[in-house]
Amino acid sequence: MKIHAARLVAVTSLLLTTAVGAASPALADEWKMPDVEGELLQNATDAVLKASDGSVSPETSVAAGPPYEQINLTYWEVCAQSPEAGEEISGDTPPELEVARPNQC
Repeated sequence: MKIHAARLVAVTSLLLTTAVGAASPALADEWKMPDVEGELLQNATDAVLKASDGSVSPETSVAAGPPYEQINLTYWEVCAQSPEAGEEISGDTPPELEVARPNQC
């Protein structure tokens, strides 16, 4: 009976440790920022998600004029990006894309 209880405790501990390790986000993961200036916002967002294995989604701001919500991402063009292409990005500090209507950068 004591052997079964000890095995149960060992298996439970192993399962708990594995579950906690698998559920923890990888905070230290970093990826390279792609060059998305001049791209449609939809393509730029897709490129950032692809470069970060789906972990990082960019934030946006409007380059000029009143702030607009970007509902249809194909109606916006990326005028500037931060960080620059090739620099590191992470989930802690998502990249910022400055956008405007196409041909208005």
